[in-house]
Order: sequence, then C-alpha cells, then structure tokens
Amino acid sequence: MTKLFTRSEYNPILKPDINNYWEAKKLYNPGAIFHNGEYHLFYRAVGSGENWKSSIGYAVSIDGEKFKRFNKPLLLGTDDFEKRGLEDPRITKIGSVFYMAYAAYDGITPRLCIATSEDLKTWDKKGVAFSDWNFGKAGGVYTKWDENGIIFTKPKLTEWSKSGALFPEKINGKYWMLFGEYRIWFATSDDGINWNGDQTPFLEPRTENFFDNAFVEMGPPPIKTEKGWLILYHGISVSHWYQIGFLLLDLENPRKILFRSIKPILKPEKDYEMSGIVDVLPGGLATMQKMSEEELKIFLAKHNEKGTMPRVTFCCGATVVNNALRIFYGASDSVICTAIAQIDDILNLAE
Repeated sequence: MTKLFTRSEYNPILKPDINNYWEAKKLYNPGAIFHNGEYHLFYRAVGSGENWKSSIGYAVSIDGEKFKRFNKPLLLGTDDFEKRGLEDPRITKIGSVFYMAYAAYDGITPRLCIATSEDLKTWDKKGVAFSDWNFGKAGGVYTKWDENGIIFTKPKLTEWSKSGALFPEKINGKYWMLFGEYRIWFATSDDGINWNGDQTPFLEPRTENFFDNAFVEMGPPPIKTEKGWLILYHGISVSHWYQIGFLLLDLENPRKILFRSIKPILKPEKDYEMSGIVDVLPGGLATMQKMSEEELKIFLAKHNEKGTMPRVTFCCGATVVNNALRIFYGASDSVICTAIAQIDDILNLAE
C-alpha cells in the first residue's frame, strides 16, 4: 500500500511537562476539533502523584503542529466513579453545541460519560452516558496479554464502556454514536446526553492474518464524506500492535458497511511509537506507578527485549481542513503526535 500519512517533523508535538504535576508522566490520546481557524486539542494527561491519576488538558494551535497548552487541567475527576481520572476524550460539534465523550475511571471499571460546551473552554459534565448497558450481556469479550504474550479472553459482566464517538449530525431524528473497545457497538439518543447502547456488537475482530485479529476499538468521531461516513478505528493484533484501519458506512443507514480496510492505514513505525509506558503492559499502571524510575526503566527494557512491548498508535482526534485529514494520536501511551493525509487518497482505497 502506498504511504498515506506524512508524520509531522515536530513529532512528538506534545510531551509530559515535569513542571506541571498533573501532566508530568504521560500525555496521550487527544480529542481534536478545528474551530474558528484553530486546532483545539483535548488530551489525556497522567500526573506523577498518587495512582497516576488522569485528567484532561487543553491546547490550541494555528497550524496543527505547534501548540500553546494551558497550565491547568480543563477537567478533573471529582466523583467516586471518576476518582482515578478522565480518559481519552473525543469531541464532536452538533449544531451550536460541542459534545465530549470520555471515560471516567474508578480504578476498576471505565464508564462512558458526556460533557457539553458552547465555547470549548467551559464544560458541563452530564455524567454517565448509559443507565442500563452491560458489556458482557451485550456480547463484549475482554482480552488480556500475560508476561509471555499469551492472550486470555473472557466476558465481563460489568458496565465497562468507553471510546465513544458521536456522529456530527442527527440521523433520522436521533443522535448516533459508535463506542467500545474489544468490540464496537452503536448507540442512539434523543438528547445527546442519555444513550441506549445496542445489545450486539456492530464490529468484531477478524481472524487469521488481519491487523485486527485480536480486538477492535473505536477511533475519532465519524467524518461525513460524499462516499459515506468515514470511520477510523483501532485494530489490535495478536502480536499486540495497535494500528489504524477504516470503515466506510452508508450515509442514510450507518449500520450498513460499504467497505472495511484490508490493511491498516497507519501503524507504529517510529521510535516514539514502538516503546513507552504503555497502559496495557502486564500489571498495568497500578503496577508501574509503584516502581522507582530505575525499576520502571528496567521493566520497560525487559519487555522490549522479550518482544512483549505493545506497539501503539492510538487516535481519538481527526480534523478535515481543505481536504487534508489530520490525525492526532497517542504514541506508546506516552506522547502526542500528528500526521496528515489527503482524504481522497483514503476514500479511493474503497473503490
């Protein structure tokens, strides 16, 4: 496949700032929107304090590469169900309202939540998106790797919900959303705040040698094109690579898949995408946050040497300006990068 994306020469465009405790450890998985001539970035920041709690930071840019960031978090977790923080925001404008879908994490279960804004700076947290949705009962399968790289899968009978991306307009009088990790589901809403999730997955992993043969996870909000809804999603392989593929969905009936990519359109290649403090390493952040800097360095080096280090390009934000698709993605769950492609070049793959 011809190379589609050109990575920024400034990558990583944003890194942790040791002078700000709340974003001193990790910076990744930003939502993005282009509004009033500026790129607005809403990123997940992990601090160096107790439990490496996540918050959402805010940065703006004229060119999409050089950003001015704000010194304080835009949103913090305050309630019990978000005591370990807020994760992986995705931003959609519908009418005059901006919607942020993000995961609130209590240390055990992530729950998809919604916040709204009219100016991108002041946000009103509306709480958990689903009142009655169960990951296991809806066909969810949890996937995990161990120290030897072996995959375990089992259903989780919990509220486990995350990775929500709203469509930028109503369809047939309702708000629509694609959400989920391990599997991807549809959800609909009358008000954009309270959602009803499907009870069967819309998209599942493929077998054999496909790039998404372990599980799938939703990417940034859908993009409307003349050929259909362009959906970027994450395909995770059994070798634990997070790569980006795409779907093309029917404009009037988004449940109809017109095309699904055979190969990824972006995959880890650069050093900053191949190693870092990756959340899904065995033991997770709960284990790594207890380590000294030297212990953490040895731990990461061990996984690199064994070949069990996950390789991660994870995209929650995408913009289209003058036919150019710019994605913003987390690399190795540690830094933020950007890359650009011509949207027609991607759509042409579906012909």
